[in-house]
Amino acid sequence: MTREAITRAARRLRDDNGIVSPEQLCEIIDACLCPVPMGKDPNSIKGFVQRCSRVCTVVVNSDLPEELQAIVEYHEIGHIVLRHYESQSFFRFQEFSLFDGRSEKENEANTFVAEYLLDDETAIRHLRQYQDIFSAAASLQVPPEILAFKARMLKHYHLISADVPITVNSSFMGKIRFTRENHRIETEGGGHDGQNIHCH
Repeated sequence: MTREAITRAARRLRDDNGIVSPEQLCEIIDACLCPVPMGKDPNSIKGFVQRCSRVCTVVVNSDLPEELQAIVEYHEIGHIVLRHYESQSFFRFQEFSLFDGRSEKENEANTFVAEYLLDDETAIRHLRQYQDIFSAAASLQVPPEILAFKARMLKHYHLISADVPITVNSSFMGKIRFTRENHRIETEGGGHDGQNIHCH
């Protein structure tokens, strides 16, 4: 999927409905949201998408802090909006854990989150105001990786000229945690792929 198509999908939802909660967004796209306790260990599954009888369900680890649950939910919603479930590799990866196609779709879902949550003007202002992307992301209350995905898109559209200041791994969503003492979402640990259709 092209970057332009991802931007159109994210902005269409934002323009029509504003930035709404994951719960509301699931209602809008006719998906179900199901919180399930899956452990507090850094390696625990964060969330996944399951599709049955044409109904998509976002399953999120309810043991995660609410702030982190929301980011995971937006990411999984991105997979649904971008119709990744139509790709056979999206399912096969979970069954055999040997397909490389996942990274592209993870990047697309992360880009969707960045385009939906962060408008161009706000992102540019924060990137210019703060000395580093981590402080800017903390102010915006998003993981620095999501802001980095947004910065990539801003550069793609020639709205900024600077390179993205951090390297982003497509699987970072499985490695993030929320630090309550400083109200920041940080990357740590590792994700764990389970038996479900799509896990983080």
